[in-house]
Amino acid sequence: MDNKPFEVPGRFNSAEEYFKSREALISAELKLGYEGRAERNPVEVEVEKIVQHIKSWEERHHYGVHDDGSGYEAGHRFLHTRDAIEKSRLYEIARKAPKGALLHCHFDSMISPYLLLDDARKQSRLYIKCDVPLVSEGLFASALPLFSVQPDDRGGLTETENVFSRNYVAGSWMEYSEFLRLFPGGLERAEAWITKRMVLGPLDAYHPSQTVNGIWKKFIRSISVARSLLCYETAYRENFRRILWLCAREGIIYVEIRVALGYMFTISSDDGTRQHSQSDMMQMFVDILEEEVPKIRSAGFTFYGAKVIYGCLRSADKEAMQWCMDNCLELKKKFPGLICGRVSHMRYLGDIGFDMQGQEDNGHSLAFFIPELLAMRSKADSMGLDLPFIFHAGETLDHGGETDSNLYDAILLGTKRIGHGFSIAKHPLLMQLCKERNIAIETCPISNEILGLCPTTKAHHLPILLSNCVPCTINSDDPGSWR
Repeated sequence: MDNKPFEVPGRFNSAEEYFKSREALISAELKLGYEGRAERNPVEVEVEKIVQHIKSWEERHHYGVHDDGSGYEAGHRFLHTRDAIEKSRLYEIARKAPKGALLHCHFDSMISPYLLLDDARKQSRLYIKCDVPLVSEGLFASALPLFSVQPDDRGGLTETENVFSRNYVAGSWMEYSEFLRLFPGGLERAEAWITKRMVLGPLDAYHPSQTVNGIWKKFIRSISVARSLLCYETAYRENFRRILWLCAREGIIYVEIRVALGYMFTISSDDGTRQHSQSDMMQMFVDILEEEVPKIRSAGFTFYGAKVIYGCLRSADKEAMQWCMDNCLELKKKFPGLICGRVSHMRYLGDIGFDMQGQEDNGHSLAFFIPELLAMRSKADSMGLDLPFIFHAGETLDHGGETDSNLYDAILLGTKRIGHGFSIAKHPLLMQLCKERNIAIETCPISNEILGLCPTTKAHHLPILLSNCVPCTINSDDPGSWR
């Protein structure tokens, strides 16, 4: 391609000459970006014209602020405009369009909370606890409910176990069926109350005094509730099964799922009498893929399968992180076709990858774990394992600080892709390296807006990356957390 810089004329003899130069300048810039390099066939060109026509019509008629002050402009805050989006023609087209691969999503927060509660209602051994008794409006609003499967029938409900009693001892387990029976207003109100603890609403994300750290605290609490509802085998299996079908129905042909596998993390059997190891959990994924992918294909969907990215909390200490690294290597060795890496002989699976997740601003930087990460890479090589790093990095507003520096370490460590990479638009050299090394940025526009990195998706960094031809994917991240 001709990279000769555009020559700006010094003077214009007429408006016609000016607008000719203006058109040439715009064209020259477009040729440098993604759109200028994309090859399109005649059908795609015609489809784009139709889509742009619909987009322009919707901006004038479907969106917009009305005389009575109601309504929102296109691209306004997602949680405010979600209902309008779901009624738009563009969304209808997007639902039917093929999506390719989904490369950044989290196992605990992909599915609607209502489906998790459907499973919970059927689980006879499920118990609930709260950090406060539910005896006032304020305590109902602030309480954190968590779930667990217990092995024994504990007999009659005592006052210290009844979360609706002033004598309740915080952290005591109450049978979930009893909780639903005694909840003021009945089962529907009980499940609505739990659901509200699992999703982020407009006031959570957009309150004028909200901060990035503040919304992250709410987000972490919501994830902890959802994760506890996945604490037993049936829920864990069904969540994975639903994810596969959800992806296929949405036109996604392949998915890589980050699974939180922290220090000593296990799930229970349905009766609560034993714990399933992380190896057992990976075997569940293998079994479900072997069962469901043929069914998905028989239903007429194009779907190639799934891979797992082993996710550790970056807030872990070095001892816990070392355990996670060693365990990841063992799982990689045992399940060479499940955890991200090169395609293997297994039919629907890829290889395990490794990542650190959780809020970057409040967790350890990658630099903190450099000795351990280098040793992990060396050990993987000696074992003949293709274990790619696929790091979250740059999910921050902290330009030039310790969190922002994760971008440098991710690239030096040979990351396959970069999760979020929100701050990379401020780093011209790092963007150039991503282009040269084909390191894709896993962008998550809606997530970045809700978690406080940009005021609306219109201010997202994705267009900057595309205009610089940085490889990008677009992802949902945690759709269950915002319904």
